[in-house]
Amino acid sequence: MTSRTLGGMRAGAIAVALAGLLGTATLLAGPSVSAQTPTTPLPSATPATPSEAEALAVEHELLCPLCVNERLDVCSLAICNDMKRIVRERLAEGASAEEIIQFFEQRYGPKVRADLPRRGFNLILFGWVGGALLATAAAATFVLLSMRRATRRRAASAAPPPDDAGLDALIAEATGDEAGGAERGAR
Repeated sequence: MTSRTLGGMRAGAIAVALAGLLGTATLLAGPSVSAQTPTTPLPSATPATPSEAEALAVEHELLCPLCVNERLDVCSLAICNDMKRIVRERLAEGASAEEIIQFFEQRYGPKVRADLPRRGFNLILFGWVGGALLATAAAATFVLLSMRRATRRRAASAAPPPDDAGLDALIAEATGDEAGGAERGAR
């Protein structure tokens, strides 16, 4: 392999390692952002009062019990509209956001939370992702270093370059023929 190929492989491995570290940092940094976030706010989603902003914050923490990974503030199913109404009623009664989330978690199970709590078995899940990324980076580093060592060994054990004495003789012979031809033409 040429040094250019190894340089390209090294750059690729570094890019993969950086992407993996960035992904791990993103997972561990905080709550995830759903890909289904609307680009324009819904008419009912504009916070007019502090209680509306609180309601939207609670809706952002809950998932639709029927849809797959669709937050409550985005979903427009009838069950989600009912859940939104219950959130606003409970906030008006003075319930905290955590109490409302626990109410829906008791009713629909832990899958209704938009963000996995960082405790218990979920810590193993987060650790598994981080560990897999670190193991991949370590394996890529090991492979690249072993390829580099193998290339150096091949270069050291390769045959020495051909002797230039043979080439010098050919050049002298070619030069001598031209000089000899010129001498003959002058006689």
